[in-house]
Amino acid sequence: MSNANTAQPPGELPPQLKYDSLQTTGALRASWISNTSQNCPITRSQLTMQNMKESGWGIRHQKRGFPPDQIYEETVELGLSGEKLYRKIVLWKAGISRGQYCVNDYTLQTGPAVIFAMDSFRPDSAYWAQIAQAVYQDEHPIEDLKYVFQCNIINPETMLFVQRRLYVAANGLGWPDDRLRVWEENTAEYQALLGTRLVKAVVYLVLGAFPRGTRRIARIVTWRGRYIPYIQMRFDIEKV
Repeated sequence: MSNANTAQPPGELPPQLKYDSLQTTGALRASWISNTSQNCPITRSQLTMQNMKESGWGIRHQKRGFPPDQIYEETVELGLSGEKLYRKIVLWKAGISRGQYCVNDYTLQTGPAVIFAMDSFRPDSAYWAQIAQAVYQDEHPIEDLKYVFQCNIINPETMLFVQRRLYVAANGLGWPDDRLRVWEENTAEYQALLGTRLVKAVVYLVLGAFPRGTRRIARIVTWRGRYIPYIQMRFDIEKV
């Protein structure tokens, strides 16, 4: 695995931004996690699976199985595989977006210490972070959560940033790349990733699930799937 550039002090930006507004936004989100005196718009989530059932969500539990195929080898290295411990859940609810009928749709897989985000479409429902927390807590203590995987990323903003600005010659990289690349906390690359739309969801999960200042996203790992050629990401959640 390769490491990113030299880290800045927590919550601070370098004199000259490498990734413009994305880095500014990401650094602000990082400060919400680390700095308890910083004003933060995200509060602790109280959503539960029972709440979702009562409010009309459809919930389908599929057979327990192994981690998703496209990241199976990476989970083996972390000791997260080997048993059929992982519950896959599909959730959906009708909604209205811009005056049109729509369906909010989420697919997640959870197991001890880990959440796999597999698919999501949210026109007008609760945030992914709230739903992921509720699904995980339905079977596991939230205090045990250590990893979040985002599988097969196709969100345009996040995908284009990774492929066209992160994996570039200036960083000694080129896309596609199936090696695991590690972006440590408070580096410019880490901050810019936190500024993207899809990665924001993991920030909101940490803020909604834990008292501020008690957990951090220690690093973000990116790579191209070996069998499915989309971006994969892993977020390591650690105690402070």
